[in-house]
Amino acid sequence: MDEEGKVVGVFTDGDLRRALDSHVDIHKTRMSTVMTKKPKSITAQSLATQAVHLMEQHRITALPVTDERGELIGALNVHDLLRAGVV
Repeated sequence: MDEEGKVVGVFTDGDLRRALDSHVDIHKTRMSTVMTKKPKSITAQSLATQAVHLMEQHRITALPVTDERGELIGALNVHDLLRAGVV
């Protein structure tokens, strides 16, 4: 997060796999180098079906959840949606 509490990136299992495939030394590399910058996100007021659509459209499995000011308040992944019966 930046100084205003806004999400600036995420680090997913896909980012980890890409880093390892690139032979990046994960013990010495800064997160800003290997994270996904400007990730897709969703607001807490959005419908679960919108999250599913966004995940399918962008072929991702997790989304940061923000409030109306764009500040991080949580995270949602495809397993949450499966448990809730949305998918």
